[in-house]
Amino acid sequence: MSTHPLTITVFILYLIMLIVIGIASAKKSSGGLISFFLAGRGLGKWTVALSAVSSGRSSWLVLGVTGIAYLNGLQAVWTVAGYIFVEIFMFFYAARRFRKYSEQSGSITIPDILETRYQDKTRVLRITSSLILIFFMIAYVGSQIVAGGTAFSGGLGLSQNGGMWLTAIILLLYTMLGGFHAVSKTDLVQAIFMLLSLVILPIIAIINIGGFGPVLEAMYAQGSSFTAPFSFAIGTIINLVGIGLASPGNPHILVRYMSLKSLKEMSQAAIIGTLWNLAMAYGAIMIGFVGRAYFPDISMLPNENHEAIFTTLGQTVLDPFTFGILVVAILAAIMSSADSQLLVGSSVIVRDIYDKIFRKGKEISEAKLTLYSRLSTVVIMLLAVWLAFSFQEFVFWMVLFAFGGLGACFGPALLLSFYWKGTTKQGILWGMIAGLITVILVKQQPQWTYAFLPDIKALVGKIMFGVTYEAVPGVIIATLVIIVVSKFTKKPDNAVQIVDDLSSYRID
Repeated sequence: MSTHPLTITVFILYLIMLIVIGIASAKKSSGGLISFFLAGRGLGKWTVALSAVSSGRSSWLVLGVTGIAYLNGLQAVWTVAGYIFVEIFMFFYAARRFRKYSEQSGSITIPDILETRYQDKTRVLRITSSLILIFFMIAYVGSQIVAGGTAFSGGLGLSQNGGMWLTAIILLLYTMLGGFHAVSKTDLVQAIFMLLSLVILPIIAIINIGGFGPVLEAMYAQGSSFTAPFSFAIGTIINLVGIGLASPGNPHILVRYMSLKSLKEMSQAAIIGTLWNLAMAYGAIMIGFVGRAYFPDISMLPNENHEAIFTTLGQTVLDPFTFGILVVAILAAIMSSADSQLLVGSSVIVRDIYDKIFRKGKEISEAKLTLYSRLSTVVIMLLAVWLAFSFQEFVFWMVLFAFGGLGACFGPALLLSFYWKGTTKQGILWGMIAGLITVILVKQQPQWTYAFLPDIKALVGKIMFGVTYEAVPGVIIATLVIIVVSKFTKKPDNAVQIVDDLSSYRID
């Protein structure tokens, strides 16, 4: 089916807007690494809150959660409950410590924070965490390019490859030009697109069908399990709630806290972000419910794909212009995650590898560092494009556990670093490694390990009441390893002072 000209117009206007924001932000991002990667720690509460929410959700919310709600009914609440509660904690409590410590220590990246916190002169924490970050960020960006190609092929009628190239070029342009200034501003706008689509679509659909009555009838017609949030087994519920456990370790979310201009605005940013999370989650679940009234059987959806309910319902009830906004929301969800991940990967190359390892102790001008930051953005994008075009199946496999992998590697390490005085460098190092190994073994155990290891996924499922989502055991194992190893190794001399100072919540 051909794409309506109005839908195409909305797409084009959206892409032009992204480029304009990138160009407008170019000057602001040219003041050095802090300016390019953290917007000079000068972003307002609205920008920080909405960009954190939008970059954390990606297309998983607008396509994944709507599809789960369509498929499983009220049980879909567990998919959003975990990350909402975890991010409430992060926004209201942990974010303050990220913001304060990053400024006091001059930290720009996660490896910066770990190295300064543990006075690591060997660089082992920086090197280990940098390699993990680059590994996941390239795969993450590659997966978003593939998803962007799908969105463009559906919205503009481009081929999959053409859509992937267009996604990569637009992303690269505004991220390279505007740095974190452009990424945060575009993410703010993209969060608005996502919210409008998720809230407006179910309202229009309910009005068109004659009220909420037909929706309830359609839900009850699916059987008692569809309207019972506790019909899932306990292991399945833990799997879904466990998605939120990964949020504290994903750097594209954490850098938002570090970029806020004033600690005094953190509580307001927390309220804004929480309400925005709740509104988008409510809209996503409602779309799944309303979708059952329009398409009672999954065979009525394209390719019997439950994740198509968002776009299929939109095509059914919206005019071409409004449908264009809805399709833009899908692309916005993809872009808002990909641009942040692209920037994180770039920051690791310039800050953690070039500046702090290869050129350590040598004077480098801020202008040159900014130039290298832009060039490293190109490098990360080229690697992501190569991965996306060469190994599409591998990319999709990677993205399924990248969020959880980052959460297991860095979530326990960072939270314990800010809240427990007893953590040590060795504890953090082995905790990160243990978290990484655990998520890999639980997600897809390499065949060569079967000679001497049992089926780890089956073992975890048996021990943990059927839990199979790799982030849950990953976070648990990483936390236990950090605590145990820290008990037997020497903590930094200033550990007590750092944690006590962070608990005061004051910026000197």
